[in-house]
Amino acid sequence: MEEKFEIFYIRHADTSGASQEGKSKCDIGLSALGEEQIKLLAQRFAGARFDAVLSSPLVRAVRTAAAVAEKLEYPKEIEIVPELIENGSSKDYFGVDIDFLGNYFENIILCGDKICDFKDETDEDNDKRAAEIIAYLKKRFGFGKRILVFAHGSFGNHFIPAAVEMGSGNYILSINNTSVTKIKYTADGKQRISFQNDFSHLRPLMPDYEFTV
Repeated sequence: MEEKFEIFYIRHADTSGASQEGKSKCDIGLSALGEEQIKLLAQRFAGARFDAVLSSPLVRAVRTAAAVAEKLEYPKEIEIVPELIENGSSKDYFGVDIDFLGNYFENIILCGDKICDFKDETDEDNDKRAAEIIAYLKKRFGFGKRILVFAHGSFGNHFIPAAVEMGSGNYILSINNTSVTKIKYTADGKQRISFQNDFSHLRPLMPDYEFTV
């Protein structure tokens, strides 16, 4: 059997600018569309087993993670990782407390490790933060494990390249709401993006979608 470690990076569902559910203007809730998206995302993962469900501390990511965790066979727990917060969030804001997030999912815990000191000033800062998170995840979990990471679009443009040592460049990845990106590490030293920005589970919301060239 191939020895592998897999990270599934998932962006939160669609948001409503009028729905401020956290304690900061950067911490907003889901839109009506977002509520439909998380139902379909949860169906995609129903019955699956993972070794951990990690989430940004922002409400929109936690809400998305909660919908999926509810349907998983294992684990029935969400671990909040402050370092996964979105780029450009309010200065010194690291999300609401665990008790508040318990309104969305019963079993939520805070990551017991401080992964890195981070600030959000430049692309280089966010590249460094992403690289340190990746190093932490590989060391903590390793081969034979697979994890779900719920976070954000802008930070994904640092996390995904860092995961395969691409480095950030003059490009922007498409990372749609609730899209899934699978990153795989194997014992032969290879690192792969198995797929990126896959939101095929949302097809019921796009009945008229046609692929065009």
